[in-house]
Amino acid sequence: MKKVLVLTFSVLLMLFAFAGCGSENKDSNVELSKILADVNDNGGLSSMKTITNTTDLQKQFDIDPDNVSDFIAEVSDGDSFPTTVVVIKANDEESVQTINDKLNTYLNDKLNTAQSYDTDQVSIIKECSVQENGLYSMLIIAENHENIEKIVQGYFS
Repeated sequence: MKKVLVLTFSVLLMLFAFAGCGSENKDSNVELSKILADVNDNGGLSSMKTITNTTDLQKQFDIDPDNVSDFIAEVSDGDSFPTTVVVIKANDEESVQTINDKLNTYLNDKLNTAQSYDTDQVSIIKECSVQENGLYSMLIIAENHENIEKIVQGYFS
């Protein structure tokens, strides 16, 4: 009887030990600089201004630096279309929601601005949305946003 219990217990321990091996870890660290390089090389974007510090991130998106663990961000520079690529790693789950809210506000501001002068931009911007993956929030506003989203999402799969 003891052998059966020991064997059963051993099997259960092994099952629990291997249970997490195949699961997706949404909070894994993603090297954001690689994403930005890939987007710049393969995303078909031009005339972009890179945001390199949390002070400028706060000015652009109204995101409190205390909520941010890491980020990449580029916005159009002098282009009439509000091209934006931003991926932010939050400090915690509460910060993710705060960041998502700020990115949605930014998206809505760009949509409202476009509605006043360019209906072509409106249809493109309406297709864009804030996306979340674990502690990461992202927003891509671009004419070829589907292509850029595929590049970014590839780093999270």
